[in-house]
Amino acid sequence: MAGGRQLIHIDLQAKQRLMLDRTTAPGFGRIDTIDLIEPKVDHLDNGIPVFTVEDGLQEVQKVELIFPVGTVSSDKKLVAATSVKQLTEGTSKKTSAEIAESVDFFGAYLQTHVSHDDSSLELYTLNKHLEPTLDILAEVYSDPTFPQEELLNHCLRGKQEMLVNEEKVGYLGAKAFSAALFGADRPYGCAAETTDYGKLKRTDIHAFHREHLKRNIRHIIVSGRPAKETLNELNGHFGKEERMEPKAVDMTVDPGSKRSVHVLKEDAVQNGIRMGRVMFNRTHPDFVGMQILATVLGGYFGSRLMRNIREDKGYTYGIGAAMVSMQHSGYLSISAEVGAEVCRAALHEIDLELEKLRRDPVPIDELELVRNYMLGSILKSLDGPFAIASKWKNYLKYGIGRSAHEDLIRQIKTVTPEHLLSLSNMYLQTEDLTTVTVGRPLS
Repeated sequence: MAGGRQLIHIDLQAKQRLMLDRTTAPGFGRIDTIDLIEPKVDHLDNGIPVFTVEDGLQEVQKVELIFPVGTVSSDKKLVAATSVKQLTEGTSKKTSAEIAESVDFFGAYLQTHVSHDDSSLELYTLNKHLEPTLDILAEVYSDPTFPQEELLNHCLRGKQEMLVNEEKVGYLGAKAFSAALFGADRPYGCAAETTDYGKLKRTDIHAFHREHLKRNIRHIIVSGRPAKETLNELNGHFGKEERMEPKAVDMTVDPGSKRSVHVLKEDAVQNGIRMGRVMFNRTHPDFVGMQILATVLGGYFGSRLMRNIREDKGYTYGIGAAMVSMQHSGYLSISAEVGAEVCRAALHEIDLELEKLRRDPVPIDELELVRNYMLGSILKSLDGPFAIASKWKNYLKYGIGRSAHEDLIRQIKTVTPEHLLSLSNMYLQTEDLTTVTVGRPLS
């Protein structure tokens, strides 16, 4: 019996030695370098660049056709986005159901993506089925018919989704914020309404495809473990047609004169907050510094806004700040949803945090925490060939490459509190910021 108690005592001691000491925070693991695989560059017969990111062990690849057109490329609302999204909904040879069945049969996946400035048609496929799945990709790219029934279904779904979103203060705030920053009638500031779905015409969508998408592939990105015949197959499908010159879009920004906007929604449980200003995109020399500053302010869970407005005051579940880059502009955004009765108090606390950034240098220990967070996020964003290709897709959009990536890492590792203080006083002055609130009247 005594021996049994001794054995139990020894086992408990061993278990205690294996247990983590949760009273002491783990130390930081420093990230010295973050390598970025540089893609191999080839060209099809008509000059289309093909960027290949070869990595991974599985015999699978992703093929992305990138177009230099986005939602801002049409003066008719919803036409550009609908033209891209409806590419896979029918051709002269296949219905939408037949396209979906054909893709599923080969274990592949086909999708579209649209942003303000560009769009893409993407294929995920097994190498052994490359030829038939590329045939499908080429068919939906070159021969979409935009069936009327599919278009009507798209409009019904889109209108219903927008009606649901219009009950959300975050959605209403984002629309009003873009209009206040860039001008309600400018490409980056205008937004579609539910009535715009009723104005969509099949003839406009056909015309947009013909004039903006067909023969307008900016480049192709291949990632994963490409097959030997990938380049030849791409050349056969996309390298023979004559390329068109991209059409210019007037991207002039016309900011509104109001620095404070309230969108009334009497039945709101929470009020939405959007605060920020027009800035610049990632090619500007101050962009990375402002990214770091935005992270200090509200870019991670332990940020100043989170500690103050969530943890200390309990006004919100979450609040964030970020630098947003677009091809022709960029902006700083602070966003949150707070209790309607404490909206004005939350705005005051945001102002106080901005004032601290303008007044006091960021302490070294806090800056080190932010450095580690940002470098870790970058490292995580490069996990696998598809993620690496996504990074290059973003870099190629701005005409930048490996040197910009290396400069990003260098600036994060070497930025000083004094430089951040200078940026705060240059770009975070209260009188330069636009504030949009949505919900019940401010008390």
